[in-house]
Amino acid sequence: MQAELITKINAMLWDFPESQRNEITNKILTNPFECFRQDDQLFIKALSTLKWYELTRLIGKQNLLVLLTDPTIRKLFPVQRRNYYINARRLLSKYSVPSSGQCT
Repeated sequence: MQAELITKINAMLWDFPESQRNEITNKILTNPFECFRQDDQLFIKALSTLKWYELTRLIGKQNLLVLLTDPTIRKLFPVQRRNYYINARRLLSKYSVPSSGQCT
């Protein structure tokens, strides 16, 4: 899975020079939440490239919920992708687990 994810991230960064591509890939793998929080365009590329289960495994459901803001979703193209992530955010917020780990 890790090798496949690295390949997808590298493909996602096709428009960066190779040295920068490797650096960004390492940052994403080390701390994806911070990396995507600091660079909205990079997160948009990830939303357009990676599959849902890859994103949730990489970032975590709670962090993904934090990153899926209205301004970010509005930048997605095509409209169907926007709708997909609007619904995903709605479902994540509806079924998010409390920080205690127990349902109330």
